[in-house]
Amino acid sequence: MYNKFKTIWLCLFLIIPIWFVSAQTVPPAPSNLTVEQMMGNAMLRWDASQNASGYRIYKAIDTLPFSPIGLVKMNSYADQFVPEGHIYRYYVTAYNYVGESEPSNDVIFIPNSQSTNRSRGVIAGNIVDDSTGLPICGVRVRFFTPNGFMYFREARTDTFGYYSIHIDSGSYLVYATKWTYIPEWYDNVLKPQDATPVLVTPHDTSIANFGLTRIVPPPQRFVTISGKVTDSTTGNPISQAYVLVLRTNRLVNIMQNQEGSMFGNRNETFYLPEFGTLIGVVRVARTDSDGNYSVKVPDSLRYIMLAFKKGYIPEFYKDKRTPFDADRLFIVSDTSGIDFDLVPNPLVQNTLSGTVVNEYNDGVMAKVVLYHITPFGVYPARWTITDTLGNYTFNYLYKGYYFVKAVPLAFYAPAWYDKEDSCGARWFQADFLYVDSVVTGINICVKPINLGGFASINGIVRESESGIGVGGATVFAVSLSTEVIIGYDITEDDGSYDIQNLAPGSYKIIVDKEERRAIETPYVTVDASNNYTSNAEINVVSEPLNVQSEEFTSPKYFSLEQNYPNPFNPSTEISFSLPTASKVNISVYNVLGQLVATLLNDELAVGNYSVKWNGIGNDGNTVGTGVYFYKMTAKSLDHTNTFSTVKKMLMVK
Repeated sequence: MYNKFKTIWLCLFLIIPIWFVSAQTVPPAPSNLTVEQMMGNAMLRWDASQNASGYRIYKAIDTLPFSPIGLVKMNSYADQFVPEGHIYRYYVTAYNYVGESEPSNDVIFIPNSQSTNRSRGVIAGNIVDDSTGLPICGVRVRFFTPNGFMYFREARTDTFGYYSIHIDSGSYLVYATKWTYIPEWYDNVLKPQDATPVLVTPHDTSIANFGLTRIVPPPQRFVTISGKVTDSTTGNPISQAYVLVLRTNRLVNIMQNQEGSMFGNRNETFYLPEFGTLIGVVRVARTDSDGNYSVKVPDSLRYIMLAFKKGYIPEFYKDKRTPFDADRLFIVSDTSGIDFDLVPNPLVQNTLSGTVVNEYNDGVMAKVVLYHITPFGVYPARWTITDTLGNYTFNYLYKGYYFVKAVPLAFYAPAWYDKEDSCGARWFQADFLYVDSVVTGINICVKPINLGGFASINGIVRESESGIGVGGATVFAVSLSTEVIIGYDITEDDGSYDIQNLAPGSYKIIVDKEERRAIETPYVTVDASNNYTSNAEINVVSEPLNVQSEEFTSPKYFSLEQNYPNPFNPSTEISFSLPTASKVNISVYNVLGQLVATLLNDELAVGNYSVKWNGIGNDGNTVGTGVYFYKMTAKSLDHTNTFSTVKKMLMVK
């Protein structure tokens, strides 16, 4: 298994970093964190960090992993939830819109104790590149008990490759990881069961040095990806649009795990104006005046690609809307024709906004996906990235019904919007909402995940009938003893998942995917000797949302929406609503008032409808560029209501 893992690293992971674009830098870690008992609280204080917008407080109880508990602007925090009988540990990070700092020093708090000192020793060492002997900065060093549990605290090497940590006395397995290096257990082994334990005695220092092997990929060529970005309604080129080459979701997760940061490798972080901070960005290009772009990337790797410009809906290649369902591109040679046709923001002012929060109502950074409910099913319509306080907004939305899902960047499990404000809602608990103006306060509560070991579970999610892998499904590992989500992964396009950093224990594997239901629920047990379980397969069946239910098909009033897209070429769609069964006529006229095309003339039941016009008149000829008017007339079949309205649209060739 580890030879396979190493091969994957050698084949996939080494890419020359791109630049990090920002007006600021990530703030330094807070220093001199202290804790004292005050009025029954644990009072934390620390020195302020330069360029920090605020601070996050992390807490661990007894031997449990750390979880974030607070978000403050000042450099102090009072924790009121410290009942006696437990040992509490804390550290603090600083953040701004660029990212989050490394952790501060950690402190221990024991309520009503005269001393917070415990029987502790030190593990220290130097980490160097084994081919050059030079120190490696920023290596993530983690510590595990021999039975497979993660110690609550980790260390980082400084610019001299040195690390040091005060740690409870006992025996530990030490694990060092750094992006672009092969992960290694002490002493120079790849498997935890082969690791040499490091014994820590009180008031003494134990040494664990590492020589990490840099990943040197096979001979690799740089190849060119090129294409064009155009306006989908006019066909005109779009200049100065961003085109980004990104890592797949799987590789971003691995990078985050190796670096120990929600932003992964800092060199692959890019702040996209008017959108947010993207991670796993390999290359960035801008289109020229003709809408063309060209970018060089290493060959024989899998990428996803995103195009964006202010005023347009962000779009992945082949009109995909999220990084989870984006087409994977395996580039082996110069590749042209990777084109994007961006859809302009609709000329509507409906807005949906809210905040992704934890159970303490602190903001959580996340990717947020908006799903549109249509007569044909539930489909992703937009995605965005929250700010550092967890706030998100979707503008220019058509009137309609939607679901919203949050996928946190790190530390928390994905969840759906639930109007009852329950935390960690899954698909079967999700509530839809109707957007017809400015909708605010759509908050999504997410629960922390307690990654606490070195075990992993992987497998595949398949469609039961076809056997085809299901991409974009969230797969949870839920503790059988506590019913708490311990870890998760989102399936790749082939349906594969890999849940990492699990503590020893028994888990049930649960699939969460819109309009899907799992047929089985695998139960898996992992421990220090059996720490890698593969082929936990799950079959799912389609379970479409009943979008024809009365909630979706009973409008309260007649309405005719603006056609979309507008301007258009060659076709456009016109939506309308009927609160009662009616005889409906929708026709198109030119600027002289002459009838051009009759799109609908029929009796319809209550509901929401749409008709398409492909620019062809009643005479069978394609109309020319110009302004046209479409008129809707509806007469209720019970003769109690009549509705008539006209809107303007533009055909551009």
